[in-house]
Amino acid sequence: MPAVIESNSPAIGVASRLRTQARERPHQVAVWELQHRNWQKRTFRELDQLVDRTCHALVRAGITRGMRTVLMIPPGREFLVCTFALMRIGAPPVLVDPGMGIAGLGRCLGRANPQAFIGVPRAHRARVLLRWASSSVKHRISVGNGWIPPFTRRLERLRDEEEMNVPFTEPVLESDETAAILFTSGSTGPAKGSISHQRLIETQVDWIARIHGIEAGEVDLPTFPLFGLFSVALGMTSVVPRMDFTRPAEADPQHLLDLIDRFEVTSLFASPALLGNLSRYLRENSRSMSGLRRIISAGAPARHEEIEQLLPSLSAQTRVETPYGATEAMPLCCIGHQEFLDSRRETDLGAGICVGSVVQGVQIRICPEATPPRPSSCVADGEAGEIWASGDIVSRSYFDDSVANEIHKFIDSDGTHWHRTGDLGNFDSTGRIWFRGRNSQVVRTASGDLHTVAIERVFDVHPSVRRSALVGRGKKGQQVPILCIEKAPSSPIDEAQLIRELKKIGSTVKGADQIDHFFFPGPFPVDIRHNAKIDREALGISAGEVFR
Repeated sequence: MPAVIESNSPAIGVASRLRTQARERPHQVAVWELQHRNWQKRTFRELDQLVDRTCHALVRAGITRGMRTVLMIPPGREFLVCTFALMRIGAPPVLVDPGMGIAGLGRCLGRANPQAFIGVPRAHRARVLLRWASSSVKHRISVGNGWIPPFTRRLERLRDEEEMNVPFTEPVLESDETAAILFTSGSTGPAKGSISHQRLIETQVDWIARIHGIEAGEVDLPTFPLFGLFSVALGMTSVVPRMDFTRPAEADPQHLLDLIDRFEVTSLFASPALLGNLSRYLRENSRSMSGLRRIISAGAPARHEEIEQLLPSLSAQTRVETPYGATEAMPLCCIGHQEFLDSRRETDLGAGICVGSVVQGVQIRICPEATPPRPSSCVADGEAGEIWASGDIVSRSYFDDSVANEIHKFIDSDGTHWHRTGDLGNFDSTGRIWFRGRNSQVVRTASGDLHTVAIERVFDVHPSVRRSALVGRGKKGQQVPILCIEKAPSSPIDEAQLIRELKKIGSTVKGADQIDHFFFPGPFPVDIRHNAKIDREALGISAGEVFR
């Protein structure tokens, strides 16, 4: 049996968490992954040793501290290994959603100006064909089988040149040093490269554990890649599902249930879209999920009816928790399922969605629209404004994006860094935050502003409405509101009758009573990351063509 790796672990760096787990629980499985129809495992000791070998291999290939490195590997063992290795070296991984399309990927990679590119063979072929970051990338490393372009080295061969269990002595990293560049999905504006420094990611890991009560030794089923990284850093066993991570809404519910039963999963991350499909499958097939301690759902506003319908399939001990935040700042708030369901009446009356109390260590201000915006000015409790956030889990800047930094990042007179989220919300009398929609998507009518999510949820109570989206036609300040409707598949009524019933519902709620135009476009376009955020901009264009 090889000895447990010993090394001078730095005080800063998420990769050091893996080193600690390897010492404290060397024989616990860190990751389960399906390969060639067989489930294969890596213990924490084995994973840490493979990360060390990968560090040596990457350094041999020319990757050094501070070198921005694109990482295009599907979630799984190699994704974890390469991410931890880059962080251990101090070479920031650049993570971009592959589902954003060729043009979007090209723009993001061009802005990141990476010096190295690690990816599967298909990613390298696309890199050459589409000339992604061709002028900046000097080091090219492929992971997995398949044809690769010339001047690309295979990671497996580089690792074979290293001795089996030689610890990698990582540099002592600074707390403000860039740990990773995470691109936003681009679902509510141009994709931006958010800089996560070392202390930010470490604080995120600690806060996620504290907020959700996560303990080492648990088993996690993450359907979002970064949560798999966090769970391993926290000493959880990560089970990699077989799914297209760019289309979580299409994940096979039966497969997820099989994994939950087989590996005795205690924690599940699921976007609202995935959770909704899973809830319907459980209900329609009279299935249950026992053994889960928690379900974490994030990425878009949660839906009361889906959580309500999910609860009978769970044990009484299972908690459904909804954190609120963004790529640049997560978590800011969190709410449990009972408190969330208790808030439904206010939501139905146009108050927006309760996202819970502010996380300890985070500062939130609700600021009025102003030019230039000032985080020092706040609206009164109960009044709506833009949500600003500050704290150790808030990114301070975007990479090489002076325009986005000028719009979203501010330093107060006392030196406090603030992030302007672009979300609209308000505090209630108990200090909880209510989310009302995006500032950029407000429908500005002659009678006043209409906040999208707050208005939509008034109409979503109708059983024939799967979801709705508020858009506007015309000039700002004179816009005509149009409510787009995605009907429930089992809706028994026609559109004319549904419109009459929706108008009756809206007539009792201020703002919703202005809705006279309804549009039925079919399935809504949604974001690529969680398949849950509605692309209101695209719907607005379609609706505008119908209601000229």
